[in-house]
Amino acid sequence: MAYIQKQRGKYRARFNDPLGNTHSKTFRLKSDAERFLRELDAELVRGQWVNPRDGDMLLAQWAEEFLSLCRRLAPRTLETYRRDLNTYVLPRFCSYRLAHLPADEIENWLNDEIAGGIAPSSVHRHYRTLRRMLQVAVQKQKLLANPCVRVDPPRVPKRSMAFLDWDQVIRLAEAHGERFQAMIYFAVDTGMRWSEIIGLRRGSVDLTNRRIRVTEQYVHLEDNTWVRTEPKTAAGIRSITISAFTAALLRQHMNDFTRPGADSLVFTNGAGNPISASSFLTGFSKARNAASVSCRFHDLRHTAWRRQSPPVPIRKRFRREWATRRSQ
Repeated sequence: MAYIQKQRGKYRARFNDPLGNTHSKTFRLKSDAERFLRELDAELVRGQWVNPRDGDMLLAQWAEEFLSLCRRLAPRTLETYRRDLNTYVLPRFCSYRLAHLPADEIENWLNDEIAGGIAPSSVHRHYRTLRRMLQVAVQKQKLLANPCVRVDPPRVPKRSMAFLDWDQVIRLAEAHGERFQAMIYFAVDTGMRWSEIIGLRRGSVDLTNRRIRVTEQYVHLEDNTWVRTEPKTAAGIRSITISAFTAALLRQHMNDFTRPGADSLVFTNGAGNPISASSFLTGFSKARNAASVSCRFHDLRHTAWRRQSPPVPIRKRFRREWATRRSQ
């Protein structure tokens, strides 16, 4: 039920929301109050009404509610959302109201970040974080439409994937110290992700049958804590057959560097602790330069699934290459 009351020379439009709660809004002219109620009726019929009080919420306040709703996400994803909001989004928009964030102001913010020297890939991530936060507000019926859909985000230059041949793999692996040589061959043979490799435990390795069981990944957070999570996708839980070459290298590596016990990590740093990406990539960069190979560690995963001519995955070549090396 909606009606208009005249109070002290002004007009108060009263109405009930779909849950039966009473709301009101005051206008100077009766015609404005009547037009408001007509538009409100149309929104209620279309199911597009949102509580005006929610729209008046500060963006900083909604950001806290949004992060609370994200607690079931992967720890690294939640950490990224929190960092991007606190460092990049809220310093610009914390005083804006949820329903009063103009699309052009969002685009100006992105342009300012690009002009400030922030990488386009990082700027695009900040945009995605804001877009996701506002989209959840739409889903929770606190916002009628997401202004980010009217924003043209920066284009991110595509980085081509690098595929290593067998000789490059050998040079890259041999350029590492003994502790990490097997890890390079293992990454190319299995195609496992970084977080899956550093989280691999002795109990998941079956050298007799040359099988690796992937059921989890190890993630290093910014507060210097480590958490175990499920693989990135449902298909990430899998069993991988490794070559005899890799199995032999892995057996020697585990004898030399892996502690006993099913829960012990297969690959560790010199102190026997989990390998952090920052420290490992410093040595990886030096080895890469020494081997005259241009690639990222993730390109080892691409190499594992590259098709050859005839079309055979490179990891299946390890059997032939290992037999050749043993005969030399």
